[in-house]
Amino acid sequence: MIVQGLKLTMLGMMVVFSFLALLLIIIHLSAKLLKPYSEKEASPVTSHRPSSAWAGKPPDDNRRLTAIISAAIAAHRARIGLY
Repeated sequence: MIVQGLKLTMLGMMVVFSFLALLLIIIHLSAKLLKPYSEKEASPVTSHRPSSAWAGKPPDDNRRLTAIISAAIAAHRARIGLY
């Protein structure tokens, strides 16, 4: 009885190992087949300068915006009962 259990265990482990090996092979083949399509997506990202609308604003405006966002988050949390 124990020998049959060990045989079944080994069979199950071999099936899982074979499936994982097959899955690995399929993933590698699909990566090679789809490489031409992914090269367009992997183009280098160009850096942009900040827009002129945000570049000239004083730092106090950023503090004001941060305060407004913080107040909105606090009001939302108070409304749903997190605090």
